Amino acid sequence: MADLDPLQYAAVVVVAAFFLLWYYGAYVYSRRLARRIGTEIKRAVVDLGGTSKIQWFGTTAFRMTTEGANPPFREFSVTVTLRPREMPINWAIGTAQGRRDAALVEAALRKDPRIEFELVDPHTRIGQRRSRSKAGWSNVSLGGRELLLSSDDEHRARRTLESVDSESLVPIAALHVTAGNQPGIAASVSVATGAASGGIAAIRALAERLATQ
Repeated sequence: MADLDPLQYAAVVVVAAFFLLWYYGAYVYSRRLARRIGTEIKRAVVDLGGTSKIQWFGTTAFRMTTEGANPPFREFSVTVTLRPREMPINWAIGTAQGRRDAALVEAALRKDPRIEFELVDPHTRIGQRRSRSKAGWSNVSLGGRELLLSSDDEHRARRTLESVDSESLVPIAALHVTAGNQPGIAASVSVATGAASGGIAAIRALAERLATQ
């Protein structure tokens, strides 16, 4: 390999130092962010009762599960995924694609709600993806937000959603209630400070409402 002149050598050192500092800074930031989110979610999940455990997937993703949760839930899990930050190119691609730090909530219900519906925020990445996946969406306004609703019983779905504090639904980008043999609620929730616990509280309120119908 040919010897590098001083300017080329300096450029290589600067680039290497930049990537090293970026990686270290992103690693520390992601760990602190994951710890903050994990602490917040743990408080909210513990309140649901049952036995909880946490499983980490690398440094930027984890799943917290609860078995034997109090009614109206049977099982409850929250999977948190942080967008890639360790490499500048991955961060740039994720940013360009609109990827955000988010939590996926999956709750198994003890009682069949006998209604299915899906609610999405069309301004979010997941909302845009879901709205393009099928037809038959209706516009619904909740707390000043214009959302899309799909349901086999739209009147009942609207009435159910209106019975829940609309402000509590703000952290939720997408929500899906399923009925039948495996009744449950799945939702994509923001992990901004206070948002995850607020989203879990909203899902709990919705589940309690469905259980009384």
